[in-house]
Amino acid sequence: MGRTDEELRQMLKRDAEDERFVFTEPMLEEESREFIPDYYWEGNESAREEGVAEELSFVGTRVRILNGSLQMEWFRNRTRPDQGAGKQVFSTHLKKGKGYRYSDSLFKKEPKWARDAIKEVEDRYELLRRRAAILSSMRKNLRDYEQLLNECFPGNNSTDTEAKPGGNEQEKPE
Repeated sequence: MGRTDEELRQMLKRDAEDERFVFTEPMLEEESREFIPDYYWEGNESAREEGVAEELSFVGTRVRILNGSLQMEWFRNRTRPDQGAGKQVFSTHLKKGKGYRYSDSLFKKEPKWARDAIKEVEDRYELLRRRAAILSSMRKNLRDYEQLLNECFPGNNSTDTEAKPGGNEQEKPE
């Protein structure tokens, strides 16, 4: 079923862009947060409680939207004794590099259970990063298309709140 010109004009309006795309970044963020396997964090906690140094992992991950962009990041934690009774934790962001996933070599010193969990999470993150990139490209293409329409039909700006029917109407004589 085809769309009418009016429906297409409505879809190209700037406020309609918000309805089409803004909700998708939070949906991807929620999906990625839900996927982080509990056993990764449970394994990390278990290794700390048991005190087995070879099983400790100092790698963490976070998912957030920053400046309208979905980010799924990995970081390495290190601690330093605090003046008080505890420790200060410092996190260093790991660079992803080119492509849609982090290199396995960044995690080669982690325990086997952590490498396995990171690989599983990163497999999912890669798919989510690809989806986010496609959505971003679609937004750009729609903006470019809207600009081109405005150049083709200068008096028919798709960002106007009211569509201009018929284009070239003549005034009726009184």
